[in-house]
Amino acid sequence: MSKTLYSNVVGVDLAPSEFTITARRLMSYAAALGATEDVYLNDLRPEGIIGLPTFIISPEWRVMNGPAYRGVLGAGDEQMWRCIHVRQDSRLFAPLRPEQRIVTKGKISVLRKTRIGAYIAVRLDTTLADTGQDIAQSWFCGIFLGDDVAGGDRSIVEPPDVPTILNTDSLVISPEPYLTISRALPHLYTEAADIWNPIHTERSAARGAGLDDTLLHGSCSWGAAGLQIIRQFCGGDPARLRRLGARMSGKALVGDSLFLRSQADPRPVAGGVEVLFDVVNAEGKPVLSDGIAEIASAL
Repeated sequence: MSKTLYSNVVGVDLAPSEFTITARRLMSYAAALGATEDVYLNDLRPEGIIGLPTFIISPEWRVMNGPAYRGVLGAGDEQMWRCIHVRQDSRLFAPLRPEQRIVTKGKISVLRKTRIGAYIAVRLDTTLADTGQDIAQSWFCGIFLGDDVAGGDRSIVEPPDVPTILNTDSLVISPEPYLTISRALPHLYTEAADIWNPIHTERSAARGAGLDDTLLHGSCSWGAAGLQIIRQFCGGDPARLRRLGARMSGKALVGDSLFLRSQADPRPVAGGVEVLFDVVNAEGKPVLSDGIAEIASAL
């Protein structure tokens, strides 16, 4: 069983993955995150439905768990399941709609050794297959727990900086949880997002990985936080969310309730505002940190 990644993978372009977005996939993803508004679920809406922007994680996962990525790394299932998602930062350039045919490409950009394993960062670019129009650009950052790096640390381009929230006391916490993690939620999210790692759904696998219980996907905590930000800062319009980034800094376990903490006064940026946020559980322990959302002005 390999426990080593080689730095010569940095700079490698991953084979593109083509994906056709369907109303079914957009609606099931939205439903799993608790998005019940017409804009997500009413396919008879005159303007049609719009997907949650964070659905972009689903076609991206086809690259991040695909045969090209596994082949470049020389990684099988056991090694892939040791990779924990530690950061997701996505810029959204156009709304996600049914019948869009999209292409996602990846480039391995960073590999370095850390005290807990091998850190890797992959840039993912998604465009419309027919026109080349930009749809999204994301950074997926993960750590292969316990793995070594051979050939030394290497980086060709780093993920974008994220403003660190120096004074979390200045954040306003939501009075109610934006997400409560039932035993069923990781199963529902796994199927709706088509993102599977057994530590999220099988208690035996979680125990084998040294966890007390199954834990929620970091991308689900991130996506549901995006939904709450759309409701709170975008007037319910998903097309206004232009960036969502955060570090997956803590575990979200079955039974936990998650609370969004955000700036009371978003900072103006070109064409809109910027919101800094984090997510904590009921005990105040961090789940997401150094969160940033960029929101376009209302038309």
